[in-house]
Amino acid sequence: MAEEVVISSMREASEVAEDAKVADVKSLFDTHVNDGKVVLVVEGADDKEVYEKVTDASSVCIYVDCNCDKHSVVLNALNSRYGNRLLAIKDADFDRLEGTQHPYSNMLLTDAHDMEGMIVEECLPELQGEDADRCQGINLSDIYTELEDISYLKWFNHTNHCGIKFSDVTLDLDITAYFNACVANTNNVVSGSLVDMYAFKTAHQGVSEKDLCNGHDLFERIYVRAKAAKVSNFAKKPFFRRLRRAYPCDKFVNTSLYQDIRKWETANGHVILAAA
Repeated sequence: MAEEVVISSMREASEVAEDAKVADVKSLFDTHVNDGKVVLVVEGADDKEVYEKVTDASSVCIYVDCNCDKHSVVLNALNSRYGNRLLAIKDADFDRLEGTQHPYSNMLLTDAHDMEGMIVEECLPELQGEDADRCQGINLSDIYTELEDISYLKWFNHTNHCGIKFSDVTLDLDITAYFNACVANTNNVVSGSLVDMYAFKTAHQGVSEKDLCNGHDLFERIYVRAKAAKVSNFAKKPFFRRLRRAYPCDKFVNTSLYQDIRKWETANGHVILAAA
């Protein structure tokens, strides 16, 4: 009985959070300063910072819902009324690898697994000063290779609903140590093993490394290499911020996401992208 109460409470809390997101977005449409503007829903504050660089602030208002699952909740609730002024950008995650289709024409996907993975290749050459010195010679192909098993583990976990929790666990290239740490960090019963993961990997060879690899993991491994390049202190979060801010806006036109936004603009009579 107690367990049922807990589950019910968790469900109610989730529903309250979802209702709050819908109410937040609706309030943006109802605010006069946003008259005629498109509301662009993104997953995180870091995403917002990048998308602010490539959109026109006079025609778009960016809202962070902190969870891609909330994208569908917001679109489902508000599309009938605001659909031609409502747009969401979702991290692709494993959607392309799994052939996931979303029912909303106004929910677009990043080119790579996530926003960080989409922009990192263009960001690295743009770094300045000490950041450029530390990152000189970093080869993204090497990082994709060293993250391969971890990336497959995360995909295996997602596909098979193993329930392994990766957040709050330090990234470790020793896959056994990393797997054990993640399992120890997981409250619910975890199904699956590394043997199962390697069988899954064998059966799913030849996929795009950009679709497979988590961009946050890429950033972590870039940081580890950059920090090791010199003895002096090198703070992680400010480096991540500088790395994202190094993204050259003119490169966005080369992405599929840019083209998808252009198609949405044409279909809905809005222009939200900044002038190239």
